[in-house]
Amino acid sequence: MDIVNGIIANIQLRQINLRLIDTRGKLNTVLGLTKFNAAIGLTNLGLSAVDFAVVTSKLNQIDSRIQSLQASVESLRESIDRSLLAKAKSAIDVAEIALKMSSSTNRKRLVTEVIQPLLEAEHYYLAAWDSNWNKNDGILACEYILILSLVYVTEIECYLEMEEHEIALKRLAEAKEILRPRIRKYVELLLTTKPSVYLHKAYQEGVSLSSVVEILKYVKSESDVDKLFDKYIRPDIFSAQSIESYFDSMPTRSKNAILALIAPRLIDPSWWTVLDGIVWDPPRREAIISRANQVIAAAQSMIELDRRLEGYRYEITEMTRLGLSYQEWQSLVLPPKNSSEDPGPKVLLLLPA
Repeated sequence: MDIVNGIIANIQLRQINLRLIDTRGKLNTVLGLTKFNAAIGLTNLGLSAVDFAVVTSKLNQIDSRIQSLQASVESLRESIDRSLLAKAKSAIDVAEIALKMSSSTNRKRLVTEVIQPLLEAEHYYLAAWDSNWNKNDGILACEYILILSLVYVTEIECYLEMEEHEIALKRLAEAKEILRPRIRKYVELLLTTKPSVYLHKAYQEGVSLSSVVEILKYVKSESDVDKLFDKYIRPDIFSAQSIESYFDSMPTRSKNAILALIAPRLIDPSWWTVLDGIVWDPPRREAIISRANQVIAAAQSMIELDRRLEGYRYEITEMTRLGLSYQEWQSLVLPPKNSSEDPGPKVLLLLPA
């Protein structure tokens, strides 16, 4: 009888492994990954690979950036309550401890307690994003999107640990509904109203046309490359427009968002009270020219974040379809503990840097 049960178990495991291979293919298609990224495999793409210690580390980095921006822009100094971020980080620390416990009862009890402070952080930073977007040109848009993403991912993993797959999928859908339009707005802001500015010969490190077009495809929800090129790039790229005139015609919101990303100390709060078209001084213009690739990379990372949320949906759906608990799923897609196999960075490409 043991032999028969063993044969059945092996057959079931083989079927699950085949389905996991199929899931990898679906994920790579959904995410639009490059060959390099696809080679990383499911382990480094999924929720199952989230390491809470790394999540906390990333939140600390984001918090540091927020403090830096506050120091540079006076109007931000009284508008941010960082205590909720501290509570969220504490909750994530508790979640990390909980998921290491051998007792499933203790794990689920602690995980349940973690969810409330995460929800509070989500509500606060969603309102903070909207307020910052409307009042301060969205110069903290990137940081708030990253905080929201990390907190949502942690909350969803908590529900998976509690075997509440349907709630996890529901919360993931709600997270996508909240994050996607805000990510799109922010990426469009970085791209500016004249995307061809990034292709100007004045840039010290050239930005590729394909990179700009891929971002345009996402922002405009348009897959026709020729149409995008004719509408957003051709009218300007073949003109003899100077780089100065490009910059001077750039919307104020885009100027501030870009400087917040690459050179916060150069943000000029007076821009919020003047009309677009103000002439840039050389230091600000040079900052953009020398670091344009960093701006494009930030936009690409945000797009990847949006796509990765869709990848998470595939993972949870497949987990449910196979009838596996979260712990069982992890044992299949992650190397065994104390294994000599190098799993690589656990949250590689999980979120933008």
